[in-house]
Amino acid sequence: MHAFYPDHLYGTEAYTLALARQFKALGHAPTVVTARGAGEQGQAEEVVRYEVEGIPVVRIDRNRSPSRSAREDYDHPALAPLIERILRDLNPDVVHIAHLANFTATLPHVTARMGIPTFATLTDFFNLCITTRLELPDGRLCHGPNASRSNCLSCGMLARSVERPSAFWRILAQPAVRTAAGVTAAMLAPVLPFSLGRDARAVRDRAQVLRVALAHCKAAFAPSTFLAELFDAHGAGPPLFRSPFGVDIDRTPKPPAPTRPVRFGFIGQLAYHKGPHLLLQALRALPRDAFTVDIWGSESLSPAYARDLRAVAEQTVPPLPARFRGTFAESEMARLLADVDVLVMPSTWFENAPLTLLKALATHTPVTVSDVPGMTEFVEEGVNGFSFPRGDAEALALVLQRFVDMPDLAANMSRTTAYDRTERDMALDLLAFYSAFGVVPGGTVAVSA
Repeated sequence: MHAFYPDHLYGTEAYTLALARQFKALGHAPTVVTARGAGEQGQAEEVVRYEVEGIPVVRIDRNRSPSRSAREDYDHPALAPLIERILRDLNPDVVHIAHLANFTATLPHVTARMGIPTFATLTDFFNLCITTRLELPDGRLCHGPNASRSNCLSCGMLARSVERPSAFWRILAQPAVRTAAGVTAAMLAPVLPFSLGRDARAVRDRAQVLRVALAHCKAAFAPSTFLAELFDAHGAGPPLFRSPFGVDIDRTPKPPAPTRPVRFGFIGQLAYHKGPHLLLQALRALPRDAFTVDIWGSESLSPAYARDLRAVAEQTVPPLPARFRGTFAESEMARLLADVDVLVMPSTWFENAPLTLLKALATHTPVTVSDVPGMTEFVEEGVNGFSFPRGDAEALALVLQRFVDMPDLAANMSRTTAYDRTERDMALDLLAFYSAFGVVPGGTVAVSA
C-alpha cells in the first residue's frame, strides 16, 4: 500500500487495515508494507517498523529514493534491492498489492523473480491515469488512455504547466493548443529533444508498463462492476474478478427522528472532486427552516477551498444552517450517521465503491449521489437513495427538495436501506481466491500498502 496509518487514513488505507485485521483473526500473520512518500517528513532509518491495531507495519522512506523522471513515478527499478530485502526478511506465502504508487511496477516484477504468489486489488485508476482520477482538464470524465495515448499527453502538459509555469508550458497548456500538441507528442516522442522526449515516452508507455507488471499477479480484484469493466476494456493483465468491499459497523435500525428539519450530511475530503461546494449551492434553493447540514472533513487538506465553503455558507442571505464539524474517529461513524437523515455524496469524479457510501447504506442511511457508476451500482432509485447528474447543483437541489416536501420520505427509505457484506466476508472471499489459484497460505500474508 502506497501509504498507511497513522499519517494517511483514506479509503484504500481503511481497506488494507480491515483486510489485515480479518486475516489475523482467521489465524494468519499479515504484515503491511507501506511507504512515506518523497516530500513527506523523512524517517531516521530507511526502513522503520511499528504496529497499528496489533498489525505489524514495515515502512520505507521514499525521500531516500525519490523519482527523478516521469518514468520513475510508476517504474523505479532502483527500488528492487530494497523491496527484495524486505520480502526475504518477511518470507511471505502471499503478497497482496493494494496500491502500486511508491512501490511502482517494480514490486510485481520482484515478487515474480522471487516466486511469491501475488494478487492485487484495484482501488483507483493509478494504473490507467497519470492524475489517478480519470478527469479531463475541462472537468469532463475520461474513460482511459486512447490508442495513441495522446489524451494522456494532453493532461500531462496541463500538469507540467502548473509545475513549471514558464511561457513555453503555459502556451502548450492552452485548450486550443493542448489537444493538437498531445497528438503531435505521441507521434514524435522518439525524436523530441531529450528531456521532452523522455517524459513524453514515459506518459505514452505508462499504462502498458503497469499492465505488463500487473500481469505477474495470479488475479486482480475490483470492488465495483464499473472498475472491473473499465480495466477489462483496457486489458488489466491478470484474470480480473469483482470482490466488493465489506464494512463492519453498527447496523442497528435508525432511531425515530423529527420530520423537520431534514438533516443532511456530508462526510469526506473537503476537496473540489468530492463536491461539497455543489451541496452548498443546491441548499441555497431550499427554505432555511426546512433543513440542517453537517459537513465532516479536514479543513487543512485544501485550506483555501475550505475557506470558500465556509464563505458560501455564511455569506448566503440568509445564511445556510450549516455546521463544519471537522474530522472524527472511525469508531464514531455509526453514531454520527444515526443523526443524519440523508448522506449526500456529490463527487465530480469516478468514485469507486467508497467506504463512506457503503457504511451509510449499512447504517440504513439513504444517500443522494452523483450519477457516476462507481456509486450508482449500489443505489436503487427511490429505495435506498437517489442520483443526480454529476456537477448539476440545480438537479441536486430538486432531489433534496423531495425530502423537504415529503417529511416521511427519509424515514421510509431508511427501512429499505441496507448493506450486509462485512469485512469477514471480504477476507474469506480473497482467501477462497488464493486457494482456487493453488495458494493456501500457511503463515504470512504481506499486504503491500
